[in-house]
Amino acid sequence: FTNGNHAFNLSLYFAPVMKNEIKRVLVTGATGHIGYNICMAILESKIELIVLGRQNESNFRQGFSLPCKYFQWKKPAENLPPLQAMDVDAVIHLMGEPLDGRRWTEQRKLELHSSRINSTINMVNAIEGAVGRIKILVTASAIGIYGDGGDNTLTERSKISDGFLAKLCQDWEQEAKKSSCRNVQLRFGIVLANDSRALKKMLPIFENGFGGPLSSGNQWMSWVHIDDLVGITMKTLHDPKLAGQINIVSPNPVRNREFTKLLASALKVKAILPVPKIALRLVLGEMAGVVLSSQKVIPEKAVSNNYTFKFTNLDEVFRSLFNWKESCHDRLFEQQQWTPKPLNDVFDFFSDVKNLEELTPPLLNFRVVGKSTENIQEGTKIDYKLKIRGVPAKWTSLITNWQPMTQFEDVQLKGPYAKWHHLHLFRSLAGGVLIEDKVVYRLPFSRFGGNFLHGFIRKDVKTIFSYRRKRIKEWC
Repeated sequence: FTNGNHAFNLSLYFAPVMKNEIKRVLVTGATGHIGYNICMAILESKIELIVLGRQNESNFRQGFSLPCKYFQWKKPAENLPPLQAMDVDAVIHLMGEPLDGRRWTEQRKLELHSSRINSTINMVNAIEGAVGRIKILVTASAIGIYGDGGDNTLTERSKISDGFLAKLCQDWEQEAKKSSCRNVQLRFGIVLANDSRALKKMLPIFENGFGGPLSSGNQWMSWVHIDDLVGITMKTLHDPKLAGQINIVSPNPVRNREFTKLLASALKVKAILPVPKIALRLVLGEMAGVVLSSQKVIPEKAVSNNYTFKFTNLDEVFRSLFNWKESCHDRLFEQQQWTPKPLNDVFDFFSDVKNLEELTPPLLNFRVVGKSTENIQEGTKIDYKLKIRGVPAKWTSLITNWQPMTQFEDVQLKGPYAKWHHLHLFRSLAGGVLIEDKVVYRLPFSRFGGNFLHGFIRKDVKTIFSYRRKRIKEWC
């Protein structure tokens, strides 16, 4: 179980050009997977982060702990964003209703159009009112703008299609291009990361044995690792040569059957049953056409502007994302939380076994009953008693991988799970510390109903770590 965290070496992305200095960046859609990772990169590059969202600040802060200034934009499709939020050098506008949330009824199409086009119109108008302060507007789009390209290679210069998604993306981009500052429209392919929307939808299907090629499996799929998506986005902020439409995809698209085969191999499952076209149309309706379309897209503009991809081989991507998986029954839970406390205080807090009780929900009746060494260190064994859904249980864990101020891991030796590895990570970020939890767990008797029970156990794990998050926030 290795640390799969990827540190961004931002000098690789924009070392040659720093004339257009960016000190403050406004991000919308920051709570989404893509937005969150971009916010992380902004903070890592020591740029001030400003976030604009629809929630009130109290609700926003409950789910988003990264340090930022926050402004509420309650009705993006109707009103301009607050003037105070526009005192920035760059805007990354990612806000919009998810395309894959529900079937595309006529009402849903109107919602998707309004959430993207109207909010972009209002954002552009606000930028124009910022009297030239803002240097660049970066907006989202999608390679769905090309429609079904068959076996043709598609670049930023390729013809635009005429379906609903293509028209939506085209209208979206046209409004963004009306901005008088330098503007960039990022055309996203399938984004790959452990918590990306695409894989979140695929994993339960594959893990339950229902994964397989879509229809013939001959259609091309254009993908990108989240690190490269973030890397190209950060490069656009600082490289004045980058403007207009940019395909955010790997240089190596693959056919659907290969994508399926490599994903199944990384997940340690079989995926041999093809999904019939008619089944997809019954479940997804009009959106099935997008899922089945063939898009052999290449990142011509990113490559010609000297962006070096970190991930170009899909097999390596899946092996990197799922290197924690020793069995098809293993599951991963991840959580991040930022605290303004100094690193030594944070690590000392987590090194004190007494605080384990403070971080665990009362409903578990969790108690430490013994440990093999006075201070926690590598090799320490800790014994606990707890109740799981009211049933008494004993738990013994072993501390491994002990690296003060950086990380440690506790591994279950005896307890209710067939496997429990909890990696605690700590790193300095924006004057505080980013605390990361990565838990790999496996249920007992996984071969006999493990997938059925997983939904209940997953809910329990989320409850435990939500409480943990709350207590850490109170401690800060």
